[in-house]
Amino acid sequence: MSTETNKATVRRMIERVWNEHRLDLVEEFFSEDVILHSAGNPSSSGLEVLREATAMGLKAFPDQKLTIQGEIAEGDLVAAHWTASGTHKGELMGIPPTGKQFTHAGMTFYRLANAKIVETWFLADVLGQMQQLGVLPALGAA
Repeated sequence: MSTETNKATVRRMIERVWNEHRLDLVEEFFSEDVILHSAGNPSSSGLEVLREATAMGLKAFPDQKLTIQGEIAEGDLVAAHWTASGTHKGELMGIPPTGKQFTHAGMTFYRLANAKIVETWFLADVLGQMQQLGVLPALGAA
């Protein structure tokens, strides 16, 4: 597939799965044995793992939206720089809802084959997010 086609696939996936909360469309965008890399976590694989992680995030932040700030594609890779924003309305990894809003940045690299995402590398400012939610103190705070 062309780099423009791959970028369009990633943009559609972010809009449909993340912004429209369409977990029923995961199979449309990801291969069954997708490999998931996330900074600070062991790698995992499979649609069910992806679906569970996505559902957990959307349950904790039901109004979450991702906005692509920029993207670059070369060969079978697409790099997307994005911002996420939302309100903490549901439990997140044992953290009760705070009702606070957040905005943070992140980057994800996607490797595609046959018009599907087969591997991801995810990096986000989770520290900043947790500070905005009041779960962790801000740097320099006494």
